[in-house]
Amino acid sequence: MNQPADPASTAPVLAGLLAQTTGHRPGADVQLITRAYQAAAYWHQGQTRKSGDPYLTHPVAVAAIVADLDADDQMLCAALLHDTAEDTPYTLTAMRQEFGAEITGLVAAVTALDQVPAEQVSAACADDAAAVALAGDRRALVIKLADRLHNTRTIRYLPRAKQVDKSRQTLAFMVPLARTLGMDSIGAELESRAAATLRRRPGSASGGLLSAAATLLPPEARARWRAEWLAELQVLPTRREQLRFAVQIVLGIGRLAVTLYQPAAAVRRAFGAVLTAAVAASGLVAGGWRAALALAATVLAVLAAVLWILHSHDRTQHLADLIRALRGRR
Repeated sequence: MNQPADPASTAPVLAGLLAQTTGHRPGADVQLITRAYQAAAYWHQGQTRKSGDPYLTHPVAVAAIVADLDADDQMLCAALLHDTAEDTPYTLTAMRQEFGAEITGLVAAVTALDQVPAEQVSAACADDAAAVALAGDRRALVIKLADRLHNTRTIRYLPRAKQVDKSRQTLAFMVPLARTLGMDSIGAELESRAAATLRRRPGSASGGLLSAAATLLPPEARARWRAEWLAELQVLPTRREQLRFAVQIVLGIGRLAVTLYQPAAAVRRAFGAVLTAAVAASGLVAGGWRAALALAATVLAVLAAVLWILHSHDRTQHLADLIRALRGRR
């Protein structure tokens, strides 16, 4: 049996898991669970999560979740070992020799669930029997739900695009599956956390810039465009990409505003000239985010001044007359 490099450092974690398990089931096979923990600690040694925590914290958290559901010994061991076959050199053959066919079968079933097509998962959510048939063992589904629950609790460490993708999957498949299996509390937490992730606004600088740009639109159109832009912003993985998208929107906001306000043709042409100059200056974006923000602020100031004119029919008419007069002097 392989042992972790530093048993002393993992002893409190193991002791906590065993205390939790025996609290629910005094007759739990402590020796078997300890062996599974030690195997997980050995094979995940040196691996880390996106948070920087040792990878072992994840299977232990999954085991703790299923322990609270009165999991049997085999299910607890499979929860501890569920990522070893996929993420480490530990093979199912070696696992079967060490832990037997039942635990290994559960680990294999949990791993196989990642390859099931979304349509098949959705169909399996219709009733308990269909769900169990999907994995072959109800316990494998419970481990998978516990795995997703812990990943959802730590989702903030993933890139934004992956947060959105995982949260949408959770709402579409994992929440209905939890409810089908009668795991209402886990389903409720999955739903709450996934929905909160999708509602969360992107970075304040880019999101704030887009919200400010939306104020230049007619009041009845602001909410729709702001929501659309922020939703698009959510799927961009880096701040640089978010900022580039926000600046592009700002550079195009004038033309959109002119279209929505529908001013006089002469004003539209003049406004188009201002925007053309702004777009030509957008090469400054390549100089870095400070240059991009300075450009965006300048464009917003120009747009605000012109739109102040467009809000008044009299001011719009005076500007149109002035433009025509200047054109007539050429």
